Amino acid sequence: MSESSGTHPTGAFWSDRLFDAIPVAPIWVGAGIALGLLGLFLLLSACFGELADLLAGRTSFWQQRDLRLGVVLLILAALVPTAERYATLGAEREFQALLPLLAGRASQSLALRVGGATARRRRAAGWLALLLAPIGGLAIDRDPGLYLRPGYWGAENAWSWIVGTLFCFSLGCFVATTLAISRRFSELAQEIPHERLFESAPLAPFGRLGLLFALLWLLMPSIFALNAMDRAFALPIALLAVLCVGIAIGALLLPVLGIHRRIRAAKAAESALVMAAIRGEPGALTGSLIEARAGSASLADLVAWKGQVDGLSEWPLDAGMRLRFLLYLAIPLGSWLGGALVERLLAAALG
Repeated sequence: MSESSGTHPTGAFWSDRLFDAIPVAPIWVGAGIALGLLGLFLLLSACFGELADLLAGRTSFWQQRDLRLGVVLLILAALVPTAERYATLGAEREFQALLPLLAGRASQSLALRVGGATARRRRAAGWLALLLAPIGGLAIDRDPGLYLRPGYWGAENAWSWIVGTLFCFSLGCFVATTLAISRRFSELAQEIPHERLFESAPLAPFGRLGLLFALLWLLMPSIFALNAMDRAFALPIALLAVLCVGIAIGALLLPVLGIHRRIRAAKAAESALVMAAIRGEPGALTGSLIEARAGSASLADLVAWKGQVDGLSEWPLDAGMRLRFLLYLAIPLGSWLGGALVERLLAAALG
């Protein structure tokens, strides 16, 4: 399956159609979006008569707050639809990995392929997320009257609001897609046969999807933290980090929640049957996974099987997956430390 091929319902977003139309990896489409936005920024600067000053570069890029913020938001505005595309592709890939357990229910993959969220829900979430733009602006500027002063609405400030609005809208759409796909995967747990719940490897796609979503969400505060050398950005960086880390944790847990509940219930039921057999109750192993061995299983066999059942992890997240998630959580912290280091270096150079 091509990474950029797919079918979307009526009302698909411009980004869906764009990724479908260009047969290359989504990262290259995202790079194209970023370059296109950069071109629009330069055009806007030329229209405001500020292009010559912008290209002159009289001060460091990191010292120019408006320019730096505009470029960072530009990158984020291109990143979010790209991340959403990778999320839907990853959901389809992990769904295909689950097909051997789902007994021919391949038709359900279409719902995952379109992101699991209707265009109406994505759009509603996008409009609601637009509230983040003025909240973020006020968190940085701390002065609502600033927006009414002469000279504020130059090319750089106007551009920051344009791409910031686009970023917030796309962020809301991605939230809707993340929740819809995660819930759909959680529901798929009901389709897994009872006996396969005691096998860890076939259930790994649930955990892998959660890890993918977590990584995609943690990239966004990592990029925005490039503003960390500017102390005015401390609050908005913290707010975005809390939001994205919270969604990342939810996106990790929600796809596996359904299978976790089924494994826990299956363990309790199997353990109760084996315990009854250990007590010597006749027919106790009826319905057990070892029912076929009811006549030959010794007490030691029963005790060993009960120990194996009780020791089975209730979450399809092995030690390697948990370690990777902890490493993902370190990405925003590393980016913040990098921004703080830039601040120190600039202070030392200018001091």
